Amino acid sequence: MISSTSLLSFIHLVGLAIGVGAATVKLLLLFKCKADHSFVNIFVKVSKSITKLIILGLILLTLSGIGWIILGYSFTSLLIVKIVIVAAIWILGPIIDNVVEPKFIKLAPTADQQITTEFVKILNKYLMMEVLATGLFYVIIIIWVLV
Repeated sequence: MISSTSLLSFIHLVGLAIGVGAATVKLLLLFKCKADHSFVNIFVKVSKSITKLIILGLILLTLSGIGWIILGYSFTSLLIVKIVIVAAIWILGPIIDNVVEPKFIKLAPTADQQITTEFVKILNKYLMMEVLATGLFYVIIIIWVLV
């Protein structure tokens, strides 16, 4: 029989793999867009699916983390920092997906259009925010290893 701690560990690891993996893929694709603007249309087609995977990973991580707390996992200073960082990712995500990404999509050039300075600005902002959010995932991994 599987123990609740083993199940929570498994769910946490799966959530981490899905979340950080998808965030890393999205970030790498954005870097590709910066290097090759013709790739933007492909990115726009796949970004929603990738975002759904990031959200799934975050949900699994959050619910399993809550499960750990319910089971009595002690609050250490590193755990509190980790919780704050997870909250920051939950806050950054909707800003990226509902504010920055729609502007990016709206300004994205079609095959026959020139790149505008507004597009370059929003691409850089989008990239910066994705670097921050993905970087926070990796900070959590480092903290997890330390805990």
